[in-house]
Amino acid sequence: MSAAEDALLGAVTRAGETVLVSLPLTGGVLGGGGALAVSALSVWLAQPQLLGGASTASVPRTELRAASARRTRFGGHVLELELGGGRIRLGTRADAADVEELLRVLDVPRG
Repeated sequence: MSAAEDALLGAVTRAGETVLVSLPLTGGVLGGGGALAVSALSVWLAQPQLLGGASTASVPRTELRAASARRTRFGGHVLELELGGGRIRLGTRADAADVEELLRVLDVPRG
């Protein structure tokens, strides 16, 4: 488990929620990996920082409008989440079954 995944699990637990599904994330401008998690109430994201531990943030699941995933040429997937009026793209090396489980738990239209 990466430092970002540890930080994310801690943040979700401190908020009194339970992780239903999580995926490790790849890349980023700092070269480290992050993590994405879903609880019953929120979508959580952890990203590494240059100094210190990972930065975590969450949004209510009610703000999530759509989610989709596509395979990448060199393995892994790109997740696309539509939150409010914007879209974010996140890379993961998780296998297809784990990505599909995340999309199933999110239970929103496929974008």
